[in-house]
Amino acid sequence: MEIMKDQQIVYLSRRQAEVAQLKESLAKDDFEFSQVVGHRLKGHGETFGFPQISALGVSLETAAKDRNMEKLKEIVKTLDDMVEENIRLINA
Repeated sequence: MEIMKDQQIVYLSRRQAEVAQLKESLAKDDFEFSQVVGHRLKGHGETFGFPQISALGVSLETAAKDRNMEKLKEIVKTLDDMVEENIRLINA
């Protein structure tokens, strides 16, 4: 069980870095990066025990394909909050 917890922390730490990159890419109207990240998230969030991150990945990828900046910003904010909350819960 401890191994999974360690893997979850590493996974979430990588998502923290990705959120920062997403924010930078959105400031540059880079929809492609959001689409790629969304695709990755939908594929591996559940693997690490975070199905809600996988669901956000689907939304992120779709919003990027639709070039919906308002929705992308909302999803990135939700992802940021979710990652931080999960890190807090794991470390509690």
